[in-house]
Amino acid sequence: MQRHIYLEDTYRFTVTTQVVDAGTGELGSWLTLRDNVFHPQGGGQPSDVGTVGDMAVRPFKAPGTDTHVVRLSCERLLEVGDEVTSSVDPEVRRRHAALHTCGHVVDGFVRELGFRHRVSNHFPGQARIEFDAGADKPDLEQLARTVEERTRRAIEDDRKVYASESGDLRLIGIDGLHEDPCGGTHVSSLGQLTGFSLRSVKVKGGVLKVGYVVEHV
Repeated sequence: MQRHIYLEDTYRFTVTTQVVDAGTGELGSWLTLRDNVFHPQGGGQPSDVGTVGDMAVRPFKAPGTDTHVVRLSCERLLEVGDEVTSSVDPEVRRRHAALHTCGHVVDGFVRELGFRHRVSNHFPGQARIEFDAGADKPDLEQLARTVEERTRRAIEDDRKVYASESGDLRLIGIDGLHEDPCGGTHVSSLGQLTGFSLRSVKVKGGVLKVGYVVEHV
């Protein structure tokens, strides 16, 4: 079984471990580590970037596996059993964690206004949450004021972010808001967010799109 360290600790950036599998495929050479520190793209969050030794790697979910296995695309093959040190880029990790957590906050406050969640995008420069707009067009200016004010207040209050389990599901919760199944990386409390604002609130094709920006302190 592969241990996924990124699920345990967002701020663990380096681990020394063993190569347990390696091969080639459509994406070229790949390897699998016993202890995996890399978050693969998924759930609206982009993948980590980093290195194994001096070699650049990028994580992806192994296809056709019953369990969650993360492989790393790489420039050259390593031997099974090799001991290696893997590291994620800390700045990229923190930025992704801030965007993902803030997305949960914005999502929670928009849901409180009666809108149903559709999909999330937590990529830098394009982060947004989409909802069913409903039959009547909402007052977008009032919605934006309410969500921005409540989100800013939650950040100022430094609400705690926590992970829990329900059966096979990993849940992420924020004090005072709902819990959601989530396999992403997150800050430990909202006081670690800075520079938050809503960059756009619009309705198109029956979809309410709420875009936002935020950074990690």
